[in-house]
Amino acid sequence: MDAPDKHVITSREERERIGRQTNAGFARVENADAKEDESQILMNPAAPEMTEEEIKKRVGAGNFKAAKDDGQHNSINS
Repeated sequence: MDAPDKHVITSREERERIGRQTNAGFARVENADAKEDESQILMNPAAPEMTEEEIKKRVGAGNFKAAKDDGQHNSINS
């Protein structure tokens, strides 16, 4: 059963209208000018690099070992 606040879009016109509104919103943000002092990209890392021992403490030694020695290949599409 659908949630009561879920709106089901049924008509093509409604889907196209919502798509145009969404694209217009993206265009507004993409074309917005940034202030000159806000255009600088921070080059420093957001957090200090963690050692393997610090990671093990946070995730647990078993999880760390399982993740590090996992024989599965990463998915290209993920």
